[in-house]
Amino acid sequence: MNRKVRQPVCGAVGGLILALVGVGVPVFPAAVGAGDQSQIDYFTQGVLASERGQVDKAIEEFEKVVLLEPAHAEAQYNLGILLAERERWEEALVALTKAAELRPKDADARLAMGIVAGQKGEDDRAVHEFIETLKLQPDLTEAHFRLGVIYQKRNFDDMAIGQYRATVQTDPQHVPARFALGFLADKKGDLDEAIRQFREITTLDPRNAEGYYSLGLAYGRKSMVGLADLPTPDLMTDYNALAMEAFQKVLSWNPNHAGARYNLAIAYLYQGRGDVKRSREHLEILTGLDPALAEKLADKIEAVTSKEGAH
Repeated sequence: MNRKVRQPVCGAVGGLILALVGVGVPVFPAAVGAGDQSQIDYFTQGVLASERGQVDKAIEEFEKVVLLEPAHAEAQYNLGILLAERERWEEALVALTKAAELRPKDADARLAMGIVAGQKGEDDRAVHEFIETLKLQPDLTEAHFRLGVIYQKRNFDDMAIGQYRATVQTDPQHVPARFALGFLADKKGDLDEAIRQFREITTLDPRNAEGYYSLGLAYGRKSMVGLADLPTPDLMTDYNALAMEAFQKVLSWNPNHAGARYNLAIAYLYQGRGDVKRSREHLEILTGLDPALAEKLADKIEAVTSKEGAH
């Protein structure tokens, strides 16, 4: 009996594959002849096992299906997804490749192939599969993002930026892509763009500590280079003060964030004529958190206090 309604795998493919492939990884319905009850039963048991989180049992059931009918595309796909959940990458890739061959227009199978290839360290194949995925579904957010990650790893920054921009165009709330855009903009010296991306992250997620920390770092660098103001009417131009505000917010949530404490202390040193007293207060705390950073901060304080006019 043919079943047209797709059902999501619940639980069994949480973790890695749900995170990589996206929300609602599909389990395809059985597509077998009405007389082949064995395939239907095995497939159904595979779906039920996966929904219960019984990954190994589900794998066994889908293996029975493909043993009886190797051309069962849905079972091949589900088998590949579950084998990947068990990190049996080579076997997973074989099953997913078969599923893609049986259904050449199945973007999900191509995407999963790219993810598994990447896990195996086969970045060239992963790039190929993600590109093929996007030919089938040009607005597939996860394919754009994964492609951007590989390009960034290879230092193809402009290509990575293009993919990350495509990611946020289809999903404006994709925080990892916005982080990547911010870091790459910072790397290229475009602090205005970095600030825009990190500010967007903190708007989307007001309690994102790393978003505020990255924003504080960008503000701090902005205060040091004297670039043109951002074209935002309500944005203050005292970037050092804005950096302090961001780091203070991080520390309000996580007092042990050594990086935020160090950079806040540095910001105090450069605020006005330098607030050495407050910087030293943070030095005392930092000594117990990160001795290496504390030593670095102590050197900075010494350099400032040796200059005339410090207080």
